[in-house]
Amino acid sequence: MLSSIILDQTIPSVQEALIHGSRVVTWRELRSQARRMLTAFERLRAHRVGLSMRATAESFAALAALDRIGVDTFLFDGRMPVEEMFARARSLKLGAILVSASAAEGPGFEVKELAGEREWSGSSTVTILTSGSTGEPKAARHTWETLSRPVRKGAECVAPRWLLAYRPNLYAGLQVMLQCFADRGTLVIPSDEVDPRALGQLMSDAKLQYVSATPSFWRRLLILADSETLKKTPLVQITIGGELVDQLLLDRLREIFPCARIAHIYATTELGRCFSVHDGLAGFPTAYLDRVLLDGTQLRIHDGELQVRSSNSMTMYDPYSRHQISDGNWFSTGDLVEVKNDRVSFIGRKTDMINVAGAKVYPVEVERTIRRIPGVSDVRVFGKTSSIAGELVACEVVPLPGEDLGALRTRINQTCRASLSSPQLPRSIAFVEQIVLSAAGKTLRRSIS
Repeated sequence: MLSSIILDQTIPSVQEALIHGSRVVTWRELRSQARRMLTAFERLRAHRVGLSMRATAESFAALAALDRIGVDTFLFDGRMPVEEMFARARSLKLGAILVSASAAEGPGFEVKELAGEREWSGSSTVTILTSGSTGEPKAARHTWETLSRPVRKGAECVAPRWLLAYRPNLYAGLQVMLQCFADRGTLVIPSDEVDPRALGQLMSDAKLQYVSATPSFWRRLLILADSETLKKTPLVQITIGGELVDQLLLDRLREIFPCARIAHIYATTELGRCFSVHDGLAGFPTAYLDRVLLDGTQLRIHDGELQVRSSNSMTMYDPYSRHQISDGNWFSTGDLVEVKNDRVSFIGRKTDMINVAGAKVYPVEVERTIRRIPGVSDVRVFGKTSSIAGELVACEVVPLPGEDLGALRTRINQTCRASLSSPQLPRSIAFVEQIVLSAAGKTLRRSIS
């Protein structure tokens, strides 16, 4: 799909395709880059190739060219050290890897060939290396059909303006790019080091209409950006995904952006887009369970864990990766849920669970309590190793400016003792300037040394 969008669509040549800082790339320039890369990459036709992917016009053009020549493309984070990238490429038996060219001339990438390539599919596929917090990333293979199936085209002659808040090598980043480009829109790319206040100004100045990001991204933006500047952004739709969404965040977004449609989407790298919720409430209706949803997704709960069948799922894990799909067509998501009345609520990830002397503690439940405390701007809860209890609950708290930290610590301890069980009580409270996020824009759940 990407190759037909970039190489074949008839779009006014001066229309903006990407804006990255002071650099503006038109659709004509993007198409010209992709055509040059078609010639440069011809010898890679139908091979297994890694692409060092950055949020640049060159990367998107390269991806379109590789699609057109039927390459099995493996997406690497462009910020990954070269040595690590090559080691991973060799373990996946790739025949070549494309790295950013050092010279300003040429197609933008250097082809580094590798020995030991194994069999390729013979058709265009995209393998996403998941950003798992532990162990080796999984290599989830998609086709352009599975990637593009969730794309909903808008009205003709409307060129939407999207923010790219995800890494472009991840499923969510690809979805934003495809949705924007399918509608002949403009993708606005912030710099990696942009601070929330500057990002809020960028959103307003660029007249962004669509922003898709994680709950952690939105919380940080709402906390640190100027609220009056944010209100000037003409948002049509806010999309939230990648983490559990709480009611406090949904209510705050509605307050700042009263005219925007707010959707929280459930999607994973392996399953693709599964379902979305638009009613302004956390969780999802029990009516979604045990029936086929509009896009062919089915949901069920097994031993408290959400399981999914998805028509947008990957085709397989790459055969040369260490991870392989389990038997059966129900996928265990690792997300734990509970049913209350007519609502299914998320209570946490199995992998995030903190084992306090045999008691199961889920960080999200503790965070919900602490976020409601006056003086708390944001919070991260995680497990800390203990020689006695195995693990203890620890938290990092971002205080509101000017807060008396001693008094705030007292309020946190008093509120937690009144609202939480003994195993859930934070035994370590640290005050920090901001919560550290992962490469995927999510809150990290492991201890950060």
